[in-house]
Amino acid sequence: MAGYNVNKTAMDGMSFLPVLEGSVNSTTWRTDFLVEYEGEGSNVADPACPLLGPGVSECFPDCVCEDSFNNTYACVRTVAPSADIQYCEFDDNEVFVEVYNMTVDPYQLINRAKTIDQEVLEKMNHRLMMLQSCSGQSCRTPGVYDARFAFDPQLMFSNRRRRISGPRRA
Repeated sequence: MAGYNVNKTAMDGMSFLPVLEGSVNSTTWRTDFLVEYEGEGSNVADPACPLLGPGVSECFPDCVCEDSFNNTYACVRTVAPSADIQYCEFDDNEVFVEVYNMTVDPYQLINRAKTIDQEVLEKMNHRLMMLQSCSGQSCRTPGVYDARFAFDPQLMFSNRRRRISGPRRA
């Protein structure tokens, strides 16, 4: 829109202008995008709420906290004619996975991670790691699913330093 050529930068995204102008068919547009959030927290207990211990932040006198280290997550959202899915992995001791069918569950009330086909989980996990590890031009194409890639949600956060010590459960 501003007339800047994104190909001259290391920008990860793509210009949405061709879709808005109608010069590109929106059904051929990339279907996946990355959503990330890194939870805030403190390595020391908040003096206002010492019973809660470290790892929380934004605490109020009634010991209600608005964020924590284990609120770090990454998601891949797929919006396509064949699927409207959100797949998320949390950086906690469980490496908790959430999967939502946004077509029938737009408020994300029913986590389908335990009932969805394992192959779908593997593809979403792989796609999430591809989106997290790409840079510049390589982020502008959807990538190809490699069937040899095994599902392992713990790999997603393996390049980050854990802020809360403790054993990970498999």
